[in-house]
Amino acid sequence: MSARGRWSALAGFSGGLLSGLLGGGGGAVMVPLMTGPLRMRQHVAHGTSLVVITATAAVAAVLYGAAGHFDWLLFGGLAAGAMAGAVAGARIALKIPALRLRQLFGLFLLAVSLRLLFFAPSGGWLEPRPAAELAIAAAIGLAGGLASGALGIGGGAIFVPAMVLVLGTEQHAAQGISLVVIVLASALGALTHYRQGTVDTAAAKWITPAAIPGAVAGAGLATQLSGRGLQVVFAVVLSAIGVQMLVTATRRLRSALPAPAAEGVRP
Repeated sequence: MSARGRWSALAGFSGGLLSGLLGGGGGAVMVPLMTGPLRMRQHVAHGTSLVVITATAAVAAVLYGAAGHFDWLLFGGLAAGAMAGAVAGARIALKIPALRLRQLFGLFLLAVSLRLLFFAPSGGWLEPRPAAELAIAAAIGLAGGLASGALGIGGGAIFVPAMVLVLGTEQHAAQGISLVVIVLASALGALTHYRQGTVDTAAAKWITPAAIPGAVAGAGLATQLSGRGLQVVFAVVLSAIGVQMLVTATRRLRSALPAPAAEGVRP
């Protein structure tokens, strides 16, 4: 196997593992590997990531559903908002410079992870009635869908903590619901990216087969951990990736700035 093939397999398996373990899409791992060793442009990495996420989230969602971790009311609200947000997010992504997009991605992951790591939720902030819960779920779905389409992630980094922190949803249930919504949102986001020419279909054919067994392994491991244990793993992984992406993007932006003119030297 070529070096590109090995890195593709690593990106797929690690992204699938994260998807199954944390109820996300795995883009937080795949996008950095795609833009790093695989040398993809930032926007193309985001679009390609969504193609892979569609498959991995579908596999993990079946496993979570079989374990009974699901809520139809939350799913309906999240799905409605997420599908609208995913298409809009994919279109917005082209208007954001690649390194700024990478910075935004890193800051977002870091903020979410620190909130979960240092402020453990003890019940939701709100206890809404069903109609209000549906509306809140739609708003969460819209935010996650926008992030999914724009940043090449599944949206679980928004869906899961928002359900846990705001609505008090149990961690395993939040991850199961998130995965089903991610399938829909990622498929729409991937289609929009494909039409825009920001999907590397050749790379996706290498990455997806490696991602599926990773998703199965991650979902199996998740059933063995407590809800708080999953939150800590979720937070630590996203924090590390967020710092890495923020630092590398900031460093590249600084290196791209023109050097200041020497004092006293006229042009």
